[in-house]
Amino acid sequence: MIRLQIRISLYSLLATLKRILIPIVFSLAFFLTGTKADDGGYSGTVIDNLAATYVVQMDNGRLLDVEWNSGYDDWSSGDRVILTTESGEGYMYNEDGRTQVDVFPYDPADIGD
Repeated sequence: MIRLQIRISLYSLLATLKRILIPIVFSLAFFLTGTKADDGGYSGTVIDNLAATYVVQMDNGRLLDVEWNSGYDDWSSGDRVILTTESGEGYMYNEDGRTQVDVFPYDPADIGD
């Protein structure tokens, strides 16, 4: 009789654990950030600091228009930075600060509008 009660208790416990653990495992297995932050990000250098807009030259030579949204805003020309994305909303950071930004391909005609 006691063995039957132990089995019933174990089956009940396993059923409860399955209901909790299966959604957690699936959410962790399929969670994608859509950024390159997990891989170390995109490295570059601030080459121009305009009002709330930065021009960043990536290590691959590409120029990006990085527009400040919130956070650290004391970036200077020559600062080495890492972007979490090369297009869209993301973060620009280094050891001094982190800024939420919108990133676009650089077009000199669009700067200052």
